[in-house]
Amino acid sequence: MPSFGFCGPSYTAQSPIIDDEIAMNCYCEKSESEGAATPMALLHTPGRKLFAQVPEINVPGGFTVNGRTFFAASNLYELNASGIVTNRGNLGATPTRPTMLTANETQLVILNNGNLFVLTLATNVLVAVNMAQFNGPISQIGFADGYIIATLQNSHTFQVSNLEDATTWNGLNIATISYFPDNIVSMICDHREIWFWGGKKAIGYYNAGAGFPPFIPIQGAFIENGAGATFATVQADNSVFWLDQDERGFMVARRLNGYSGDRVSTHAIELKWQQYAVTSDAVGWTYQEQGHTFWVLYFPTANATSVYDISQGLWHDRGYFVTATGNYMADRAMCHTFNFGKHLVGDWASGNIYDLSLNYLDDAGAPIRGLRRTPTTSKENQWGYYEQLEFVMETGLAPSVPLFDGDGDPRPPQIMLRWSNDGGQTWSNTYILSVGNIGEYEKRVIKRMLGRARKRLWEVSWTDPYPYRFNDCFLKASAATQ
Repeated sequence: MPSFGFCGPSYTAQSPIIDDEIAMNCYCEKSESEGAATPMALLHTPGRKLFAQVPEINVPGGFTVNGRTFFAASNLYELNASGIVTNRGNLGATPTRPTMLTANETQLVILNNGNLFVLTLATNVLVAVNMAQFNGPISQIGFADGYIIATLQNSHTFQVSNLEDATTWNGLNIATISYFPDNIVSMICDHREIWFWGGKKAIGYYNAGAGFPPFIPIQGAFIENGAGATFATVQADNSVFWLDQDERGFMVARRLNGYSGDRVSTHAIELKWQQYAVTSDAVGWTYQEQGHTFWVLYFPTANATSVYDISQGLWHDRGYFVTATGNYMADRAMCHTFNFGKHLVGDWASGNIYDLSLNYLDDAGAPIRGLRRTPTTSKENQWGYYEQLEFVMETGLAPSVPLFDGDGDPRPPQIMLRWSNDGGQTWSNTYILSVGNIGEYEKRVIKRMLGRARKRLWEVSWTDPYPYRFNDCFLKASAATQ
């Protein structure tokens, strides 16, 4: 029985009969061993456990410095290893855009709604920065060589703080970027360089060690791609990633490679993003687990989340499953920091801060609905009889909680299978397949007598708190009579 690409990424083309693949709440892992049973596995994405709660409507920013972890919304909160929350002070109104945090050697710097605040780490005293030192509200902040760098909203201008003092901003330490005509859209500090993106171009700056400000353009560090989303730009895998925009179009995901931007998105995901009504509000964050470095892109208006697995070069989707409606909304994380051996993420829809881990098999008590829609199977568009479909996966593992059917009787974990013979326009009934009771490690997950079709799209989903890990899926088919 041949394999047909069950373990694969999300890739939904313009027409579903070309490709209609979905990997929702699951991702691929290519084997690094020649002796592996499969060249590519399909693994479940991490679950969440509540770590702390703050009295906010969302938690849009998190940061760790010297082993201390902070989250920011309308107030600044510090969390300890037990999830105990200490309020360090007020940051003004509820954020209307992502809160940003950075630090120098002695200060934590917070940007909320265009205003800056500084917490002295030694004394825990929070003060508001005198914004009269700026020619308007701040858009983004970053740290480089002891300085805090701030871009001014709706301008070509950035300003640099005094050395190791984010409360003082000398009026001489201001510069206007003249290398492109557009306002600064996005900024990030990386490798002791500062990168500025306009709507069509990008330029890198470095610390020349003198002058006001000390940062000047790097010769040759000019990119003919701008940025289309201020807060999607991230550091990951020893590089920088962003969502581009220029006079030719927008929403191509790029990776900084030297002084050029390599495309890392696919035609399928670019198609999806470009159909969103708003993309400029995208928020990016990154994390690494088990050697996979993920760039997570949360689109608030579109209410969707796309994820790029940098180590694999593949995309998948993540979503919070709403059991009442049977639909997905965006994954419930919009910021991340790592401390206490935990990936801590802030919720965009509540004051919850979660511990994100592959060890958790539900979404803070809610089910995680994984879904894999496969490539279309067909042999020269001729009739074929589908005799058997077998999922090769880990079976017989103990669920985290006992499972019961609708009559209250114990049941094993399961997957749900359905298929379409017309490119996803209509679907078969859903068939439930057991993945084995506890200890049934040799359980075969098979569906037989699958009818005939010229082409077929397969879809499998799951919601049980079970470590769903697939090696492959094999299909047995034969020619059918006309």
